[in-house]
Formats: sequence, C-alpha cells, structure tokens
Amino acid sequence: MDRVQRDALQRDLARLADGDRDAFHPVFVCLWPLLRGFVGRYLPPEDAEDAAQEALVKVFARAGLFDPTRDALSWSLGIAAYEIKTARRRRQRRREDGEPPVGTPDAAAGPEALAIARQRTDAIEAVLTSIDPADAATLRAYASGAPPPVSGATFRKRVQRALARLRVAWRISHGRS
Repeated sequence: MDRVQRDALQRDLARLADGDRDAFHPVFVCLWPLLRGFVGRYLPPEDAEDAAQEALVKVFARAGLFDPTRDALSWSLGIAAYEIKTARRRRQRRREDGEPPVGTPDAAAGPEALAIARQRTDAIEAVLTSIDPADAATLRAYASGAPPPVSGATFRKRVQRALARLRVAWRISHGRS
C-alpha cells in the first residue's frame, strides 16, 4: 500500500467514524484485499476467508470508535490480528491442527518406531486400568476427540483432574514422568 492509498484510507475511515455513509464503499474497496491477504498469510485457506470477513465486519461495526489521530491501517490490521488469534484458538479447541496425535508413529518410521509406540500404548493402557474407570473413560474420550457428553468447561475440568490422577499412577508404576 503506497502513501496515497494509506492517506485515502485514513481520510475515509475518519469520515466513516463521523457518520458519513458515503465513505463505506471506499473503505471496503481499500481494506478488503488487504485484510484478505494479511489473514491469508497466517491461517489455512479454509479459515482465512471467514476470518477476513469477520475482521472487516468488526472494522465497520467499530468505525464509530475509530480515533482519527491513530493510523487507520494499523487499527484495521490490529482487528484482523485479533481475528487470526480467535480463529486459531477456535481451530485448536476443535483439534484441527492437522497434526497426528502425540505418540502416533510415522508410517515411514520403520518397525522399531512402531514397536516403541506399541510398548508406550501398552504402558499407558496398563496405567489407565489402575485408575478410576470414570477417569479412564474421560481420558479415552478426550484422546479419541469424541464430543463430550457434558459441557465443554465441565469436560475440560474432568480431563484436567483425570490427567493429574494418571500422572500420579504413572509415577507410582514407572517412576518419573
């Protein structure tokens, strides 16, 4: 974005903040490709378009709060950065990182890696059988990614407590964790 475009954005967003609805279109034309490109560098394509749209909607919703003494581009990109953070957090909560679960061996790792992973899984299963069955069921549901039968906050607290109990049981049977 060159200096002329940046000054035009500053002027148009200040007009929009003052209630001039004619400034809506120029602000949209200037910001949409910028926000889409900015968000697209930090999010996968399936999330980038939605996050860019959400950022633009928030820019327009908060246009009345814009302080014309601040830089319009920085202000807009700050809102977009927050949307990136929100989209990443939402994706992480849904466990859509695209990474295999921890401890899953790579198919090309070879027979030794598969044997080690199998031993690790057997050791975890042995410790899971030694803790409370409800805690074991909670941890299995968490590991499988199945939707919890209770609210998200309740489930997260149950997982936290079950993991604490699993760590204690692991230390008892295998030493340090």
